[in-house]
Amino acid sequence: MSVIWPGQCVEISGYDVPLGARAVHFYYTKLEQQRLLGFLLEGIARYEGVLLACAVDVSEVLFEGLEMLGVRHFEPQITRIEITSNVRASIGKIAAAVKNGTQPDRRVCRRVLCDFGSMIGPETVCEVESVLHSFLAGLELVSITQYDGRGFGSPITIEQFQTHALAIVGSAFFCGNRYCAPPLQFVAKPAMRGRK
Repeated sequence: MSVIWPGQCVEISGYDVPLGARAVHFYYTKLEQQRLLGFLLEGIARYEGVLLACAVDVSEVLFEGLEMLGVRHFEPQITRIEITSNVRASIGKIAAAVKNGTQPDRRVCRRVLCDFGSMIGPETVCEVESVLHSFLAGLELVSITQYDGRGFGSPITIEQFQTHALAIVGSAFFCGNRYCAPPLQFVAKPAMRGRK
């Protein structure tokens, strides 16, 4: 279980998310997709390491949003990683970049935003979240994963609340969870019920 400790949090949309925790965001419009870019901008302003990982089909929208916030397209303080169809390998690259420090000055990474777009569907989202969690476990950073919510039903989006410190679904559901369970623990429960 994760517990929020005072002074070790990053503010996201009015919620305090502790270092080491994760947030999930399901968006339905271009503006919603760009809504959390301020999380990266704040990291740049505080000279924290910032990493943006995204699928090719969503990169243009995110870079356009950053430019509207005044961030140059090739801002050296943002480490960029392309998420490919080999999602596990992409997550490995994200973890390696985080653990090795971000470019150009090897600054410790404190903020990670991963946008999988429509690449991930309801049948694999729990697995992706578990793999990402296991790769980033124990690191003092806050990560946000976001997905095109049009490919997910309400039960899937709401159940992600159980494994994240913050869940955002469109503009209708913003909810902080002070006591979130690790995703691997949550994924194992349905499998165990199926064996009975």
